[in-house]
Amino acid sequence: MGADELLTTVVFDLGGVVLEWSPERAFGQVLPAEQVGTFMTKIDFYEWNRRHDGGLQFDLGEQELIEKFPDDAEAVRAYRKHFEHTLSGLVEGTGAIIAELQQRGVRLLALTNWSAETFPVAREKFGLLQRFEEILVSGEERLAKPDPEIFRLIARRYQVRPESCIFIDDSAANVQAADDVGFTGIRFTDAAALRSRLEDLRLLPPRRPIGQPIFHLTEREVWQAAQDGGAFPWSSRNLSYLRRGFVHCSFRSQLPAVAARVYSDLPPEQLIVLELDPDTISPPVVVEQLGPGGGYPHLYGELPIDGVTRVHNWPL
Repeated sequence: MGADELLTTVVFDLGGVVLEWSPERAFGQVLPAEQVGTFMTKIDFYEWNRRHDGGLQFDLGEQELIEKFPDDAEAVRAYRKHFEHTLSGLVEGTGAIIAELQQRGVRLLALTNWSAETFPVAREKFGLLQRFEEILVSGEERLAKPDPEIFRLIARRYQVRPESCIFIDDSAANVQAADDVGFTGIRFTDAAALRSRLEDLRLLPPRRPIGQPIFHLTEREVWQAAQDGGAFPWSSRNLSYLRRGFVHCSFRSQLPAVAARVYSDLPPEQLIVLELDPDTISPPVVVEQLGPGGGYPHLYGELPIDGVTRVHNWPL
């Protein structure tokens, strides 16, 4: 890359990079776990699914398989019927990288091989997808990776030069196709390796320690339920981590404003404050200013129950 070729845009694949996708979970709703793999092999699932990513309608794709395997009609239909179960979570660490790139003014696009019929389920479930300026979905275009034309299409449609774009995907074939068109391709293995590569490309600086505790204000009964169930799935009051994409946290001085804004209808004795050390927990913390006021620390992963160092009564 010449000195005049500035990287201004990052294009993310979604499945396996941003979102966790486990198709076995859909078939597991109607088949015993030990039969799922055999069934997926029998129907050549990944080739069948690739055709839907390329624009084939599910009504037609299901009918084709049912004609070949009439005794398996329920299992064939299970993938679309139970599709939400395949979206098992967010890939650890990627959300923080997206937030950091956004803060630095990097343009964010996504390019995904995905059926036009099932992608709305992902849009509804994952608030992190709202961080992208645009998402190009293969099933809507009837054109899928690694066809080089889809990379030319995203560059043309959103008026970016391939030489100014990074493309991130967990598929080596897709990364090579992007490289061939002029993108800077990065093969995704995990978020730590991706962030290191983005540092090398000078799109992100090294992370600096937060250097002070962060706090999460919540209801006593919500915290008790999390301890009993072994997971804290919330971002803030009545808003899940998956729906928001991060967990709302605060610095100590910000807690009174949060209490007044979110919990003014509850008596203080119903509230507690969870204290965490952002420099020792595994989910990364990004300080962001997404609205009025100063920057708030956002935890890009589920709040780790074992990462809570102290539980305080409210008010502190």
